[in-house]
Amino acid sequence: MSYKRTAVFAAGLVAAPAVAADVTIYGTINVDVESVKATGAATPGQDFKSRSRVTSNSSNIGFRGTEDLGAGLRAFFQVESQVNVDDGTSSGFWASRNSGVGLSGGWGQFVFGQWDSPYKVATVRIDPTGDVGIGGYSGIIGSSGAVTAGQGGSTFAQRASFERRVSNVVQYWTPVWGGVSARFAYGATDSSLGSAATGVAENTGLKPQLFAANVAYESGPLYAAVAYEQHNHFQSLNTLLGAAPSGGKDKGWKAGVAYRFLESLTLGAVFEHLEYKADNINGLGEVERKVDNWYVSAKYETGPHNMALAYGRKGKDKLSGAGLSEVPDSTAYQIMARYAYAFSKRTQLYAIATRITNESNAMQNFGNSPITPTTLFRDPARGADPTGYGLGMIHTF
Repeated sequence: MSYKRTAVFAAGLVAAPAVAADVTIYGTINVDVESVKATGAATPGQDFKSRSRVTSNSSNIGFRGTEDLGAGLRAFFQVESQVNVDDGTSSGFWASRNSGVGLSGGWGQFVFGQWDSPYKVATVRIDPTGDVGIGGYSGIIGSSGAVTAGQGGSTFAQRASFERRVSNVVQYWTPVWGGVSARFAYGATDSSLGSAATGVAENTGLKPQLFAANVAYESGPLYAAVAYEQHNHFQSLNTLLGAAPSGGKDKGWKAGVAYRFLESLTLGAVFEHLEYKADNINGLGEVERKVDNWYVSAKYETGPHNMALAYGRKGKDKLSGAGLSEVPDSTAYQIMARYAYAFSKRTQLYAIATRITNESNAMQNFGNSPITPTTLFRDPARGADPTGYGLGMIHTF
């Protein structure tokens, strides 16, 4: 349910003319109490002992509106912000989610601002959780968890992730033609140049940029999509290996399909191939990392009941260059089970359980709400197996 207010009320708040337009207020509150741990670390003493926590899972509030410009042209805006109802943290969260302004018409639409990458959007619906919470498929798909970042990041996880909400982005979305639609995105360099902490220093001559696209087809019970994303000079391998900045390109391809049987059972699958390349690692030449990931899911709905199972696998890290080769024991697996009971279209209770099993050289973590580091536990810790159970509630408005 959404709430609309006429923008003329703004005349009482600001000393400027106001033009009538509808503004929709919407949001989702998703909170659960969890028990989480990560044990079995390859290095003794780095286990994350079991503990309870309350987590706000992508809870948000948003404002969106449109203006009819005539001749089939419309202006639109959206400002969506994260809401941490578990602890009230608010600093830096205004417009922290999909937010922007754009134009739309029969030719499609443009948006400028911060928005989920077409690569991310292409297959997120195949995850029964919508990639929300500890059971989200970004524990496997996308390499290193879901992030909101510019063209780079302050950590290896942010620089390596292909599950991105992209800052400083321009996107174009086509209209739907016979069930086929597409999205294209360009992530601008912006402040990623000039800040070594989140991008590259000014004197490197490098310009971090992102390019992404997807094509999707939907007809009746069938949904299928392919997507591509390229990161120029994101420094993922340089950060992982502690090397000086160098040129490089990281690329991701994926395909996903879902099919709904008899209006109750939906089966889905995703396959992903990721490549990371640095042109020069500390004078040793080019280094490349390749990894293949896959994910399968099943969701069954009957009346107010919703049940889901999912399983994903991160493949071995295959390194080449500078004397490197395939990393042994670097595979990881994730299993997720979820049950929900809907009291209405807007309110549901749910229970969830998930486990990521890391081999001794793998370091996958929950893609959302990852287990955070302590003095002994380093995030991520190689070989540690994140495990979580949750009981929560979702309410939309």
